[in-house]
Amino acid sequence: MNDKRTVSMIDLALQKHDTPVGPLFVAVRHGRIKKCFTRDTAIRYLAFFMTTEAFERSGFPQRHPRVRIDRDDREVWRDGETKAEYLSAHQRCVRRLRRILARKREMEKWCEKWDAMHDRFVKEVDALQAIKPAGVK
Repeated sequence: MNDKRTVSMIDLALQKHDTPVGPLFVAVRHGRIKKCFTRDTAIRYLAFFMTTEAFERSGFPQRHPRVRIDRDDREVWRDGETKAEYLSAHQRCVRRLRRILARKREMEKWCEKWDAMHDRFVKEVDALQAIKPAGVK
C-alpha cells in the first residue's frame, strides 16, 4: 500500500504487479506501455519513453539521416544510427530515475521508523495516563 507521505508520479509510471509466476513490471509514460520481467528493464524503457518524448517536443533529431546502400543492384535504405546526444540523455534519465527511486526507498524506511517510534510513544502515553493519580492535572 502506498503511503501518502511518499507517493509520487513515479508510482504511476513504474508499476509492479505480482503474478503467480513472479513480479511483472510495467512502464507507462506518454501513452506508451511496456511490460517487463525485471525492474532494470522497466526503468530503461521508462527512460526511453521520457527521452523520446523530450526529443520529439524539442525538435532535436534522435537519429542520423537514413543511408542509401546498394545491395545486389537493389536500392536499400538503412536507418541512421542513434545520435550520441540522445544516448547521453537516455543515460542521464536512467540515472535520475534510479536516484529518485533510491531517495523514495530511504523516505519509506524513515517513515517506517517514525511510525514505530510514534506507536511506542502513544502506548507509553496511554500507559502513563492509565496510572495517573487522581489529584494530578
